[in-house]
Amino acid sequence: MVNRRSVLVIASLAPLLAWTLVGVAAAEPALIRLGHGFAAEEQVWLMAARPDLTPGQGTKYRLKLIPFQGNPERFQAYLAGELEGGTAPGLAVIFARAQGVDIKIVAGICQEADGKDWFTTVYMVKDDGPVKSLKDLKGGTAGVLGFKTATDLWARAALLNAGLAPDKDVKVVPIAFPAMGAAVRSDKDTLGTFVEPFYSAEVAKGGLRPLFTAVKAVGYDHELLDVWFGEKFLKAQPDAVRAFLADYVAATRYYVANREQAKRDIHKASYVRTPLEIYLKDADWKRDPGGRVDVASLKKLAVFMFEKLAWLEKPVNVDEMVDQSHLPR
Repeated sequence: MVNRRSVLVIASLAPLLAWTLVGVAAAEPALIRLGHGFAAEEQVWLMAARPDLTPGQGTKYRLKLIPFQGNPERFQAYLAGELEGGTAPGLAVIFARAQGVDIKIVAGICQEADGKDWFTTVYMVKDDGPVKSLKDLKGGTAGVLGFKTATDLWARAALLNAGLAPDKDVKVVPIAFPAMGAAVRSDKDTLGTFVEPFYSAEVAKGGLRPLFTAVKAVGYDHELLDVWFGEKFLKAQPDAVRAFLADYVAATRYYVANREQAKRDIHKASYVRTPLEIYLKDADWKRDPGGRVDVASLKKLAVFMFEKLAWLEKPVNVDEMVDQSHLPR
């Protein structure tokens, strides 16, 4: 039989136990729902594939990667309160900021960079076709991934440099990356855009020839993909963001130093569906080991989008769009 003293002791402990449970719940680390894509985001995927590389994960923040096919869907999910952050081309973030979306770039993923050690997006034509220079594209078609994407910007920049008017002298059409090779070989498109792993696969087939690259089109190395967060989350959970970015930089450094093993781990986790032997041989984009953002290149892209392409109604303040203060020093 439970005596009166026992009942009183249990009763007195109940509030303490309740507050303890509340404290445990309150101490649960912030959840970061990160929307991601399917190309060139290796160090982001590595954080999920190799959580042992990210000591803050599970203790200082919780990470949930959510896949999206396109950037618009990612931004829509953010606006619906379904994401804290995500990945996107710097160009897409410029567009989003121009439309009033309250997000900021916090780290770089990879860059379009010239040089033998890096891959840069390649535009190719038929090897035995009539196009020998950019001027020969007049009257033809240029295949890009989508309108007002980075691939569209690079194509238009190259055409303008050659004295051709996009949409007038050369028709710009959207086409999926996997279909680019067949489209150019069948003369459906005169020019196609090729990124890895499709570039290496098409080169192996033969019959196509490079005409220019993304870097040659704009004339300088520049940001390709970045990590962004919502401004409210940055203000509400700065410690979680710092812990996430510390782990992100650690994963980036590991990837850069151990690319083959990292790719094997990523492939094993099913983030890449390209056959492993091909994936391991693919050239890679330039990645800053510290996750730093090339802000100057983003400023140039924003000016080009506004002044040359008229894609923006007004200039975008890139300095206000980028916040690298949460990165490890």
